[in-house]
Amino acid sequence: MINGKTGVSGSADSSGADAEAAAYFGPSAPKPTLAHPESSSLLLVRPSAIKDGQLGQIIDQLLSAGFQIGNLQMMQLNRPNATEFLEVYKGVVPEYADWTEELTSGKVVAVQVLMEQNPVLALRELCGPHDPEIASHLAPDSVRARFGASKVKNA
Repeated sequence: MINGKTGVSGSADSSGADAEAAAYFGPSAPKPTLAHPESSSLLLVRPSAIKDGQLGQIIDQLLSAGFQIGNLQMMQLNRPNATEFLEVYKGVVPEYADWTEELTSGKVVAVQVLMEQNPVLALRELCGPHDPEIASHLAPDSVRARFGASKVKNA
């Protein structure tokens, strides 16, 4: 039982989770490889959206928009990983430091999304503008308009 929810179980801590994963899948379980990299893009669901229980709805919106999922992985980013991932925004976006904090504040879910034509542009359109307030006016059905709370916690 987790947080009073019957039928849901989990490890007591990260070392327990590592031990259980090794027991179930072996100590050298393979990491996923990219399926069809030429027709894919990356959707990174931020910790705030996961904590708010929005992951399923975001995945549902992704699938309803015609995307397929090639791979999906939940992980905890450390600071070096987060700063490397966001490096192109350093010195460009005022929220850079706050974005780094958000990405390291909890689990993220990395989703390899697949689409035959223009997956990067199609995903950008589905996500909408970075600022959820602007997204709510320009793209009210976008992921950020529906699930984003701020420029930093933008799903």
